[in-house]
Amino acid sequence: MTWIHKMNKTAAIVSILVLIAAFYLVTHVKIEFKAPDGEHTAVGAGQEGASAPQNGKPSELPKESEFKNVAETETLRLRMNDRTGHFIVEDKRNGNVYRSYPNPDYWAGEKISETWKKHLVSPLMVQYVDFSKSILQAKETNLSAEGGRVKDVKPIPGGFSLSYELPVSGFTIPVEVRISQDYVETRIVREGIKETKMGLIWVRLFPFFGADYSAGQDGYMLIPDGSGALIRFKDNQLNVNKLYDESVYGQDNTFAGLSNNRNRIVMPVFGMKNGSKGFLAVLHDGEEYANIVAAPSGVLSSYNWVAAQMNFRASFLQFSSRNSPDQWGFVDYNREELFGADRVVRYYILDSAKTDYVGMAQTYRGYLMSEKGVKPAAAGSPNLPLHVDIIGADREKGVVTDRYLNLTNTSDAVRIVDALREKGIPSMSLTYKGWQKGGYSSLGATFPVDSRIGGNEGMKAFIDHAHSYGYPVYLEAEYGLNNTGAGGFDPKFHAMVNLAGRQLNLNALYNNERVAVVSNKFALGAVKKELEQYKALGVDGLSFNTIGQRLFSDYNSGFGSPRDGARDVQEQMLKSVKETLGGVQGRASNLYAPPYVGHIQNLVYDDSYDLFTDEAVPFVQIAVHGLVSYASEYANNRQEDVNDFLRDIEYGAVPSFIFTRADTKEYVNAYGIRYYNTQFTNWETFAAEQYKRYNEALGDVQGQFITGHRTLADNVKETEYGNGKRIIVNYRLEPYRSGDLVVPAQNFVVVQGGGKR
Repeated sequence: MTWIHKMNKTAAIVSILVLIAAFYLVTHVKIEFKAPDGEHTAVGAGQEGASAPQNGKPSELPKESEFKNVAETETLRLRMNDRTGHFIVEDKRNGNVYRSYPNPDYWAGEKISETWKKHLVSPLMVQYVDFSKSILQAKETNLSAEGGRVKDVKPIPGGFSLSYELPVSGFTIPVEVRISQDYVETRIVREGIKETKMGLIWVRLFPFFGADYSAGQDGYMLIPDGSGALIRFKDNQLNVNKLYDESVYGQDNTFAGLSNNRNRIVMPVFGMKNGSKGFLAVLHDGEEYANIVAAPSGVLSSYNWVAAQMNFRASFLQFSSRNSPDQWGFVDYNREELFGADRVVRYYILDSAKTDYVGMAQTYRGYLMSEKGVKPAAAGSPNLPLHVDIIGADREKGVVTDRYLNLTNTSDAVRIVDALREKGIPSMSLTYKGWQKGGYSSLGATFPVDSRIGGNEGMKAFIDHAHSYGYPVYLEAEYGLNNTGAGGFDPKFHAMVNLAGRQLNLNALYNNERVAVVSNKFALGAVKKELEQYKALGVDGLSFNTIGQRLFSDYNSGFGSPRDGARDVQEQMLKSVKETLGGVQGRASNLYAPPYVGHIQNLVYDDSYDLFTDEAVPFVQIAVHGLVSYASEYANNRQEDVNDFLRDIEYGAVPSFIFTRADTKEYVNAYGIRYYNTQFTNWETFAAEQYKRYNEALGDVQGQFITGHRTLADNVKETEYGNGKRIIVNYRLEPYRSGDLVVPAQNFVVVQGGGKR
């Protein structure tokens, strides 16, 4: 489904209030000392209200001579400093060293203020609010600035545990650090967190792990923006405004936040490469409540750093009156709870030959398989499937009531499939949209199939016809939004609710109707009730929009669930459908949707074009190719036809089209759909030609892992697969030549394993 994101008045109010609550940096300083009771005060720690280091002593990084061995595996060696709680990991394969604090080689040249130096030397930063105040202004501090102590240092299997105590803000935060075969894992132990009068908002644990200067080094940070983006090491001047700070799995609309046009994060990862060193960080637990934060050199300090920010509270707009949705209110926080359970980040230490973004993506692929149960795609037809979406119907505004728009009935759908097959397309996967009563914009509605496009009998006949060719058929069903009351849905009882007691709605349609967001537990029950009806029709699975894509906290007293619980319920939904019907498709899905989702339409394929990013890379595609199939935009809905086609070939995407029998002009005012041109007769020849080109390039590698991706020249890319096949894509307006290899302008060349073209 195509979505409109418009900021309403409430969101505008929240944006203004959040902007007013600007960051406040606490400036405390104190000299280093060891307490007589065996507790330790952090290096560079400070006194309340101090603005300069005592005795002229600046903040210092820990001395490596003070670290002691605590654990070892075949690959890694872990050392820790019990004065600061910092650690060092040595890669025994190559001698590379990774520190939980910035590279000390450049510390003497760091010119930032003492306030930010305290952040850099600290093993954790926190943000908090003082609930005793009438105005809640978020403030930041750190262990060093507060003269914090490291307590209860203990050995645990594979590492150590300890607690950080911040005496000024009053927090106690227990952590664990351990190593496994090829990763170091950090954990914030949720149950041990203690608060006093201050309310904890977020914690950045070891935020400067691997932080380094540019210094002419061949390095970059990987951020999960879109399909993946690189921020290359550059020697920037200080105060460059290029900070990346985004919520994993997108913004939680239940709470306040600033809207922007960046892509939603679909994968909880980040990484850094620095010459022969590199790591991939995977947020292993608690990522539903995390942000990824990255700052290039020149932003806040001269170090490049990227980190996980673990959120324990969030702001929301508390209205002073329940009578008017536009009533002014005030910003508050969830006072009675801390989000989630333990927060776990794994830093996978990459061997020297695998430190680039390809090696990072391959590591994440291995993680998805070993930790999340995603299995390689089963070997199927030697031909790519053409993914064909068919729109049955929708509605538009009529003179008295809504007018029904019959766009493609089931008999039309049979003719579309037959025509494509006759044009030489041997394999297809079919998805029917807008089949429910009222069509595409009747959200939440399902059975029976609208009689005006053929009813249940017509749909069954279409499915049987497709099955006679071996083509699977999916029905798109929207259980995450409901504007019809279908399934007994009543927004007063079954819609998501925020902490202010307000129903959560989305602008999901083009008639500006505010549609209720369904509580996930209610949606799960609705899906389970109807699975047998889908099975009776013979469908091969369901296609979901918001389920697996949108993730919100829900304070509905009867059906609500916290954000991490909402993810669990969505996974149960996807699993139930897969087990009963055999297959699930997603749209722009987050990467918790596999292993249940076998195909993702509109998998994110670009970055957000921020000034601080240097290059978009197909990190997501490298990670999931060979596990699930994926498509980008519909080929008949592209912005730039040639470039978008070439990018699909480069990224290993399958071809997809969306069709109607009707001309586009017949639904230009439809409530739910907006596409450029979907009339099948205008596209059938082009679809057949495009399919042949996709199949030529990718037909024999659909089950293969991507093993290489690189830039051969400006606007010339190469993708390599596990069977040795290479595809070289030339986006330029002139041919690319390298020895005997010639790639025509705006075209591609396939090089088979062994070098044969």
